[in-house]
Amino acid sequence: MARRTRRAKTRTVTRRRKRNVKKRVGKSIQSNWKKISTGAGALAFLSQVTGSDMSASAGQPIATRAQNFINSLSGRITGYNPFPKTGTVPQTISIDGIFNRISGIGLGSFIYGLLPIKQLPHKGKAKTLGKSLFGAGLISGIFAPSGNPHSHNLVSTTRSAPMAVTEVAYT
Repeated sequence: MARRTRRAKTRTVTRRRKRNVKKRVGKSIQSNWKKISTGAGALAFLSQVTGSDMSASAGQPIATRAQNFINSLSGRITGYNPFPKTGTVPQTISIDGIFNRISGIGLGSFIYGLLPIKQLPHKGKAKTLGKSLFGAGLISGIFAPSGNPHSHNLVSTTRSAPMAVTEVAYT
């Protein structure tokens, strides 16, 4: 008997070229820059509005500090204090607070992004961050407490009494 030989079918395997995936750090930071700028603006707003009230609660437990933070934020903006046991914060609305360090830094960054010099680095990022900080600085400045004793609060109707004039007779 003759052996029947079967011819084995050869299969051709197409090999795909494995490519090395390179992470581009610049692209990931650039795509997340809007989120970073928004977060920086929100943090600047919260810091500006609640900063002076939160410095008084240093060293207290975290729950008390959280209540102080909520009281400060809602008290400065709306006048309502949800936790009156931890203290009350008055509503503050004044126009003179809009010129502050945050709005100044934001305006400076925005102007840097608008400069027509092509050699300057990160102009687009500076412009995005500048818009966020400038807006946060303007809005938080309206509600931030004023350190100026001569400032006029637009909501409060209380005014200090004028100085008494004393006549002095010289003889």
